[in-house]
Amino acid sequence: MAGKKRKKVPADMEEKNSYNPFQWLLFIVVIPLLFALTVGLVVMTIAGVNVFEKTKEVAANIPYVSEWTGATEQDGKTDSEKVVELQAEIKNKQAKIDQLSDDLESSKAEIEELLTEQDRLNAQLKQLQNQQTETAETEEKSAANNVAKTYESMDEESIAGIITNLTNNEAVAILQELSVEKQAAIFENLDAKKAAEYTKILSNE
Repeated sequence: MAGKKRKKVPADMEEKNSYNPFQWLLFIVVIPLLFALTVGLVVMTIAGVNVFEKTKEVAANIPYVSEWTGATEQDGKTDSEKVVELQAEIKNKQAKIDQLSDDLESSKAEIEELLTEQDRLNAQLKQLQNQQTETAETEEKSAANNVAKTYESMDEESIAGIITNLTNNEAVAILQELSVEKQAAIFENLDAKKAAEYTKILSNE
Protein backbone atom coordinates (compact mmCIF):
# COMPACT_ATOMS: atom_id res chain seq x y z
CA MET A 1 0.00 0.00 0.00
CA ALA A 2 1.36 3.26 -1.00
CA GLY A 3 2.38 5.63 1.80
CA LYS A 4 -0.04 8.16 2.95
CA LYS A 5 0.20 11.46 1.19
CA ARG A 6 0.93 14.51 3.29
CA LYS A 7 -1.97 16.78 3.74
CA LYS A 8 -1.41 19.99 1.85
CA VAL A 9 -1.16 23.02 4.14
CA PRO A 10 -2.74 26.21 2.84
CA ALA A 11 -0.29 28.93 1.80
CA ASP A 12 -1.73 31.51 4.21
CA MET A 13 -1.28 29.08 7.10
CA GLU A 14 2.34 28.51 6.12
CA GLU A 15 2.91 32.30 5.98
CA LYS A 16 1.22 32.75 9.33
CA ASN A 17 3.33 30.01 10.86
CA SER A 18 6.45 31.68 9.45
CA TYR A 19 6.07 34.81 11.72
CA ASN A 20 8.62 34.95 14.51
CA PRO A 21 7.81 36.16 18.08
CA PHE A 22 9.22 39.63 17.44
CA GLN A 23 6.88 40.17 14.53
CA TRP A 24 3.99 38.93 16.65
CA LEU A 25 4.97 41.50 19.35
CA LEU A 26 5.26 44.23 16.74
CA PHE A 27 1.85 43.56 15.20
CA ILE A 28 -0.05 42.83 18.38
CA VAL A 29 1.48 45.34 20.90
CA VAL A 30 3.69 48.03 19.40
CA ILE A 31 1.63 49.09 16.38
CA PRO A 32 -1.68 49.25 18.30
CA LEU A 33 0.06 51.16 21.11
CA LEU A 34 1.54 53.69 18.69
CA PHE A 35 -1.84 54.08 17.03
CA ALA A 36 -3.52 54.63 20.39
CA LEU A 37 -0.90 57.18 21.40
CA THR A 38 -1.30 59.04 18.14
CA VAL A 39 -5.08 59.13 18.50
CA GLY A 40 -4.73 60.29 22.14
CA LEU A 41 -2.24 63.00 21.14
CA VAL A 42 -4.61 64.33 18.48
CA VAL A 43 -7.59 64.26 20.84
CA MET A 44 -5.70 66.01 23.66
CA THR A 45 -4.34 68.64 21.27
CA ILE A 46 -7.85 69.36 20.00
CA ALA A 47 -9.06 69.55 23.61
CA GLY A 48 -6.48 72.29 24.29
CA VAL A 49 -4.18 70.25 26.51
CA ASN A 50 -0.47 71.05 26.21
CA VAL A 51 0.77 67.51 25.70
CA PHE A 52 4.45 68.36 25.93
CA GLU A 53 4.11 70.27 29.22
CA LYS A 54 1.94 67.50 30.63
CA THR A 55 4.52 64.91 29.58
CA LYS A 56 7.24 67.01 31.16
CA GLU A 57 5.34 67.18 34.47
CA VAL A 58 4.74 63.44 34.52
CA ALA A 59 8.33 62.67 33.62
CA ALA A 60 9.58 64.96 36.41
CA ASN A 61 7.74 62.80 38.98
CA ILE A 62 9.20 59.53 37.71
CA PRO A 63 12.56 58.58 39.27
CA TYR A 64 15.50 58.61 36.85
CA VAL A 65 13.27 59.61 33.94
CA SER A 66 13.45 63.23 35.03
CA GLU A 67 17.23 63.11 34.67
CA TRP A 68 16.93 61.87 31.09
CA THR A 69 14.40 64.44 30.04
CA GLY A 70 16.12 67.36 31.81
CA ALA A 71 12.80 68.35 33.24
CA THR A 72 13.70 68.38 36.92
CA GLU A 73 11.83 71.18 38.65
CA GLN A 74 11.72 72.27 42.30
CA ASP A 75 9.39 74.89 43.68
CA GLY A 76 8.01 75.36 40.19
CA LYS A 77 11.38 76.50 38.79
CA THR A 78 13.77 74.77 36.48
CA ASP A 79 17.46 74.40 37.27
CA SER A 80 18.36 76.95 34.62
CA GLU A 81 15.98 79.48 36.16
CA LYS A 82 17.46 78.85 39.59
CA VAL A 83 20.97 79.31 38.22
CA VAL A 84 19.98 82.68 36.75
CA GLU A 85 18.35 83.74 40.04
CA LEU A 86 21.38 82.68 42.08
CA GLN A 87 23.73 84.54 39.75
CA ALA A 88 21.56 87.65 40.08
CA GLU A 89 21.52 87.29 43.88
CA ILE A 90 25.31 86.89 43.95
CA LYS A 91 25.68 90.06 41.88
CA ASN A 92 23.36 91.94 44.25
CA LYS A 93 25.33 90.74 47.28
CA GLN A 94 28.60 91.74 45.64
CA ALA A 95 27.16 95.17 44.84
CA LYS A 96 26.16 95.59 48.50
CA ILE A 97 29.62 94.50 49.63
CA ASP A 98 31.22 97.01 47.27
CA GLN A 99 28.89 99.74 48.53
CA LEU A 100 29.70 98.94 52.16
CA SER A 101 33.41 98.93 51.34
CA ASP A 102 33.07 102.36 49.72
CA ASP A 103 31.11 103.62 52.73
CA LEU A 104 33.80 102.23 55.04
CA GLU A 105 36.56 103.98 53.10
CA SER A 106 34.56 107.21 53.13
CA SER A 107 34.02 106.86 56.88
CA LYS A 108 37.75 106.28 57.44
CA ALA A 109 38.60 109.38 55.42
CA GLU A 110 36.00 111.41 57.31
CA ILE A 111 37.37 110.16 60.65
CA GLU A 112 40.88 111.16 59.61
CA GLU A 113 39.65 114.63 58.67
CA LEU A 114 37.82 114.97 61.99
CA LEU A 115 40.90 113.86 63.95
CA THR A 116 43.05 116.37 62.05
CA GLU A 117 40.53 119.12 62.73
CA GLN A 118 40.41 118.11 66.39
CA ASP A 119 44.21 118.34 66.66
CA ARG A 120 44.13 121.76 65.01
CA LEU A 121 41.45 122.99 67.42
CA ASN A 122 43.33 121.58 70.41
CA ALA A 123 46.51 123.37 69.30
CA GLN A 124 44.55 126.58 68.80
CA LEU A 125 42.94 126.21 72.22
CA LYS A 126 46.31 125.62 73.88
CA GLN A 127 47.74 128.67 72.14
CA LEU A 128 44.83 130.82 73.32
CA GLN A 129 45.20 129.48 76.87
CA ASN A 130 48.91 130.29 76.81
CA GLN A 131 48.17 133.77 75.53
CA GLN A 132 45.52 134.19 78.22
CA THR A 133 47.98 133.07 80.89
CA GLU A 134 50.67 135.38 79.58
CA THR A 135 48.18 138.25 79.47
CA ALA A 136 47.10 137.56 83.04
CA GLU A 137 50.69 137.39 84.20
CA THR A 138 51.50 140.60 82.37
CA GLU A 139 48.50 142.35 83.88
CA GLU A 140 49.44 141.01 87.32
CA LYS A 141 53.00 142.26 86.93
CA SER A 142 51.73 145.58 85.68
CA ALA A 143 49.42 145.91 88.68
CA ALA A 144 52.25 144.91 91.00
CA ASN A 145 54.49 147.48 89.40
CA ASN A 146 51.83 150.12 89.86
CA VAL A 147 51.44 149.14 93.48
CA ALA A 148 55.22 149.17 93.90
CA LYS A 149 55.43 152.62 92.36
CA THR A 150 52.69 153.80 94.68
CA TYR A 151 54.46 152.43 97.75
CA GLU A 152 57.82 153.75 96.54
CA SER A 153 56.34 157.24 96.53
CA MET A 154 54.99 156.88 100.10
CA ASP A 155 56.98 157.48 103.27
CA GLU A 156 58.26 154.45 105.19
CA GLU A 157 56.23 155.11 108.31
CA SER A 158 52.93 155.12 106.40
CA ILE A 159 53.87 151.87 104.60
CA ALA A 160 54.78 150.23 107.89
CA GLY A 161 51.41 151.20 109.34
CA ILE A 162 49.60 149.69 106.32
CA ILE A 163 51.37 146.32 106.07
CA THR A 164 51.01 145.57 109.76
CA ASN A 165 47.25 145.38 109.14
CA LEU A 166 47.73 142.81 106.29
CA THR A 167 48.54 139.13 106.47
CA ASN A 168 52.19 138.19 106.45
CA ASN A 169 52.00 136.88 102.86
CA GLU A 170 50.28 140.06 101.62
CA ALA A 171 52.80 142.25 103.41
CA VAL A 172 55.76 140.27 102.04
CA ALA A 173 54.30 140.46 98.50
CA ILE A 174 54.33 144.25 98.78
CA LEU A 175 57.81 144.35 100.27
CA GLN A 176 59.19 142.17 97.43
CA GLU A 177 58.15 144.83 94.92
CA LEU A 178 60.08 147.55 96.75
CA SER A 179 63.75 148.34 96.58
CA VAL A 180 66.14 147.06 99.26
CA GLU A 181 66.65 150.56 100.59
CA LYS A 182 62.90 151.07 100.91
CA GLN A 183 62.52 147.72 102.68
CA ALA A 184 65.25 148.65 105.19
CA ALA A 185 63.59 151.98 105.92
CA ILE A 186 60.21 150.26 106.45
CA PHE A 187 61.74 147.68 108.82
CA GLU A 188 63.08 150.56 110.93
CA ASN A 189 59.47 151.66 111.48
CA LEU A 190 58.21 148.18 112.45
CA ASP A 191 58.48 146.49 115.83
CA ALA A 192 61.28 143.97 116.03
CA LYS A 193 59.00 140.90 116.13
CA LYS A 194 57.09 141.86 112.97
CA ALA A 195 60.25 142.83 111.16
CA ALA A 196 61.75 139.43 112.06
CA GLU A 197 58.71 137.58 110.68
CA TYR A 198 58.83 139.47 107.37
CA THR A 199 62.58 138.99 107.10
CA LYS A 200 62.26 135.24 107.66
CA ILE A 201 59.60 134.93 104.96
CA LEU A 202 61.59 137.02 102.49
CA SER A 203 64.72 134.96 103.06
CA ASN A 204 62.80 131.74 102.24
CA GLU A 205 61.35 133.07 99.02
